[in-house]
Amino acid sequence: MVIDLALLAILLVVVAAVYRAGLLQGMMLFFNVLVAASFATAWYETLAAYLERYLAAYTYFLDIVALWVTFALILVTLVTVTSQLFKTNVMFAPRVEIIGRILVGLLTGWTVVEFTALGIHTAPLKNEIVPMPPDRSMFFGLKPDRCWLWWVRGSSRNGPFATGDEPFDKSDDFLERHEERRKSISQEESIVRPEA
Repeated sequence: MVIDLALLAILLVVVAAVYRAGLLQGMMLFFNVLVAASFATAWYETLAAYLERYLAAYTYFLDIVALWVTFALILVTLVTVTSQLFKTNVMFAPRVEIIGRILVGLLTGWTVVEFTALGIHTAPLKNEIVPMPPDRSMFFGLKPDRCWLWWVRGSSRNGPFATGDEPFDKSDDFLERHEERRKSISQEESIVRPEA
């Protein structure tokens, strides 16, 4: 329930932020979030594997750190570029502006909720905390984590975020792999592994 409420809070904050920004800026932000989250999800495992060579003691933290650092770097870059390209504000009819802000805010908020829900699976948490199918689902049964998995699997196989011969989650076992990983974490004495 705590995760559901946290995701709801994230949704509301993002919708409010996009609404305040305006329709044009909101559409750019939606595009930036979608691209950044898609690339981050498709590529974070490569960064985590690279970091593990140097930070093996923190292996359980590397997935979540790589995911969010990649997302943040791409998002900041895209926002910087798009804000430089679109410095003037375009005015829409008042009704279009209001309805558009709400719709784009909901799309952006839902994308952030999906990405965050998937990220929860990569965090070093106990299995009891992370809602897993078939018994439970995240965000009041709306399953944003599985929605995001569907999007990234498809787009990394044959879409604009394709990663060539290594698509994201090619075995369709992302949730199960991370559930097993969380089981191994719970059997460890410490979440930080001793240096080898």
